[in-house]
Amino acid sequence: MTVAVVDMFSAEAEMAFVETLRLTGFAVLRNPPLDAQRLLRMADDWRDFFLGEEKWQYLAEETPSGNTSGFIPPEVSETAVGHDRKDLKEFFHIVPETVLPARLADDAEAHLGEALALGTLLLGWLDIHCGSALPGDLRGKLAESLSPNDSLLRILHYPPLKGDEPPGAVRAAAHEDINLITLLPVSSEPGLQVMGRDGLWMDVPGRPGDVIVNSGDMLQEATSRQLPSTSHRVINPPDADSNMSRISMPYFLAPDLDVQLSEHHSAGTYLRERLDLLAR
Repeated sequence: MTVAVVDMFSAEAEMAFVETLRLTGFAVLRNPPLDAQRLLRMADDWRDFFLGEEKWQYLAEETPSGNTSGFIPPEVSETAVGHDRKDLKEFFHIVPETVLPARLADDAEAHLGEALALGTLLLGWLDIHCGSALPGDLRGKLAESLSPNDSLLRILHYPPLKGDEPPGAVRAAAHEDINLITLLPVSSEPGLQVMGRDGLWMDVPGRPGDVIVNSGDMLQEATSRQLPSTSHRVINPPDADSNMSRISMPYFLAPDLDVQLSEHHSAGTYLRERLDLLAR
C-alpha cells in the first residue's frame, strides 16, 4: 500500500483523491489552493513563538463549543489512547475568536479561510462519490455539515530532543484522528508515518507546498468504514538530527455536533466517547 500523490491541476484529481482515501485513509495533494509562502512564513513565525517565553501569556482555556483555545505546554500534552507516555510536543489551538499575538493573527486567519474552503471542496467530492455509503440524513451533505466553530487548527511544536526523554516516548504515538478529515501542510522536517494494511509503517510522501489529507474516525463511522481512519504517528528523529525542532499545522475539520453520523452516534456523542477514552 502506498499513499497516492494527487495533482489538483489534473482532470483526474477528484476520482484519484477519493480512491486513495478509500484504499489508505490518506492522500497527498500537490498544487493545493493554499498560499505556500504564507505556510512557510507561519512555520518560521510559530517556531520563534514556541522557542520564546511569550507563549505562557496564552495558556489554553475551554471554549463554549468544548474545544480548547490557546497554548498547551508539554507537561499537560496528550497521551495517545493505548499508550502510557505523553507525546513529546507542545501546541497552540486556534478556533474562531482565539486571542493570538498580533504578528501571528493575520496569517492564521487567512490560512483558516483557505483551509476551510479546501476542506469544503474535498468533502463535496466525497458527497458525490461516497454518498451511497452515508446515512440518509447526511447523504450528499458532508460539505454542508462542516462547522468552523467545532473545527480546530492546531499549531504543533516538537521540541529538539535533549536525551533525557522517558524511554519509549515519541513525538506523537500511533493514533487516529477523531474528526471528519484533517488537512496537514507537509512539514519541512520528516517523521510522519502511516500504518499500511500489512501492519508495517511507511513514510508519508510529499514535499513542502503539498497538503496531506486523512480520514478521521467520524468519517469512518459515517461511511460504515468505507473510508478508513488509519493509524499514523510522528517518530523521533535520528540522533544526528535530534536538535531539529519540527512544526506541524493540522486543521481538524469537524461537523456540527448534532449531525447524525450513524444510527449509533451523532458527532457530539462520538466526540464525547473518544474524549472519555483519552482522559482515562
